[in-house]
Amino acid sequence: GPQQPVGLLQATPAPERVLARPSAEEVAAPAAVPSAGPVRSDPASASQQEGAPVAPTVLIVDDNVRLASTVAAFMEMQGFRAHPAHSAEEALFAAQQVRFDLVLLDINMPGMDGLEVCRRLLATSPGMRVLMVTGRDSEEDPLRAAAVGARGLLTKPISLAALRDEMLRALAD
Repeated sequence: GPQQPVGLLQATPAPERVLARPSAEEVAAPAAVPSAGPVRSDPASASQQEGAPVAPTVLIVDDNVRLASTVAAFMEMQGFRAHPAHSAEEALFAAQQVRFDLVLLDINMPGMDGLEVCRRLLATSPGMRVLMVTGRDSEEDPLRAAAVGARGLLTKPISLAALRDEMLRALAD
């Protein structure tokens, strides 16, 4: 009867509990950790059993939420394990939870810029490959990206296919 919908409404969590934990990384990170665990322990036997190499794990960092999500979805379709992040803080938090093979990192973000994120990521994970992305046509950006340890600098707009090829090239180095 009419009491069922009321019961459902009462079962939903209180709004303040929902608002208390708004950050996406808290939801996304724990799910990503278990999947990363077994792969790291013995990549050789895992890839032989599955008959395929272990999917590279990539972090896509851009303050443009739609862009980061689109690139991450495309890379998932290409066989990568992709994780979008929309701020410097979110990227650094994600990198503490998951070992990423490659980070695609926008230089120009509000707050901490991509150069500082790159510096911090490589300080804690020296083997990580970082590709930087810029929307500017600037002479200094390629030099600044190289100075913090990035493997390359790509200029937007860039096609998804070209982006994938650059990421594969960086992973092959």
